[in-house]
Amino acid sequence: MIQATIEALLKEKVGLAASILGSGEIARSVERRRIACNLPDLPTYFQLLQTSPQEFEELVELVIVPETWFFRDWEPFIFLERYVTSEWLPTRRNRILRLLSVPCSSGEEPYSIAMTLINAGLTPNQFRIDAVDISKKSILRAKEAIYNQNSFRGNNLEFQNRYFTKIDDKYQLCDLVKNAVNFMSGNLVEPNFLRDKSPYDVIFCRNVLIYFERSTREQSFQNLNRLLPKEGLIFLGHAETSQILDSGFVSVRHPFAFAYRKEGDKNDKLTEGQIPIKNQIKYSPTPNLNLSQPKPANQLFEIPKPEKPQNSPQSNQNSPKLQAIPLSKPNEVNSKQTPLLNFEPARKLADSGQLAEAAKLCETYLKENSTSVEAYLLLGQIHQARGFEKQAEQCFQKAIYLEPNNYEALLHLSLLKEHSGDLAGATVLRQRIQRLQKS
Repeated sequence: MIQATIEALLKEKVGLAASILGSGEIARSVERRRIACNLPDLPTYFQLLQTSPQEFEELVELVIVPETWFFRDWEPFIFLERYVTSEWLPTRRNRILRLLSVPCSSGEEPYSIAMTLINAGLTPNQFRIDAVDISKKSILRAKEAIYNQNSFRGNNLEFQNRYFTKIDDKYQLCDLVKNAVNFMSGNLVEPNFLRDKSPYDVIFCRNVLIYFERSTREQSFQNLNRLLPKEGLIFLGHAETSQILDSGFVSVRHPFAFAYRKEGDKNDKLTEGQIPIKNQIKYSPTPNLNLSQPKPANQLFEIPKPEKPQNSPQSNQNSPKLQAIPLSKPNEVNSKQTPLLNFEPARKLADSGQLAEAAKLCETYLKENSTSVEAYLLLGQIHQARGFEKQAEQCFQKAIYLEPNNYEALLHLSLLKEHSGDLAGATVLRQRIQRLQKS
């Protein structure tokens, strides 16, 4: 009873849905916070949760487990740079470019946006970035702008040398970028979210709508729509593109950017891909990122082309290679990597028809290694075989959240959506699969 009340409280205040996050995951987070608060039982913890905003924030942060890093997924930032150099600067040079990042977590995304704009040739007085998160703790970390190695992933880390100073085992962001972002706390699901703010030309709202149920997603998207002017751009997460269909937006058709432009009147309708790209950006394989001698925007980053997928979750070399991370305190990064799960026992159980036992093995592993794409993929297949399509969909969405170009997860999810009657969502996923095959 109390567990259900806590789930209802999370949904009411911040839009987090137990049907998507999983009641088991919420229960584990609640128990961890109860123990951390040294409270004897769940009713006592619930009393604290109702009276302490700080504890409620701690629980929310633990339930969500923000997973972010600089230049996550790359393509949205590549397209943003293209947009600035080929459309914004030639036509609106004298205007201030206004951008919003929500939720901003510990700051990696809005700071990546700032670096992208500087690389594109803008000075900080030519743009304004507002970054919003419901977690005051995350806002404080973002303002501090000191990061560990977990915030830097992949092989393309030239920006780290240009914009960061290493202090012991940490990295301090330079003031040029740090001072370019304005952080504030806010709740995306509230009807008056940023009601006093002027519209933004560009909004980044990636990988948060997937945590919300339909009514909360609709309210959140209404807020975002209100904050965008005609022809404004919005960037969504790869698992959220179905939210924007039939909502007056058109895709910019930049592969894996998941960017959409807001249409005006139907008589003034934009066609897909209308953003004029006059100069194709070419990225130097040997960039020289010297902060005192800035290079042109087209020489700053080396962006590797994605490999063609081969029906294997390990085939996409452009996706981050995630290692299993043992369960630890919130936001604590474990410096030691543990071996990836040996799936053979679970697979053998599944092949022999012992699906419940196989699912239990995967769930046990995920309690300790919540970023394992392979475990979510296998668990999703097991749920699908058992006829638990809702649970299977959640697993495939989490796999895609962690590895956007995972061919197998995309394929399974598209089939599930098609089977459930969500033809629009299935079509979007099929298009993504086709683009992967053509890459």
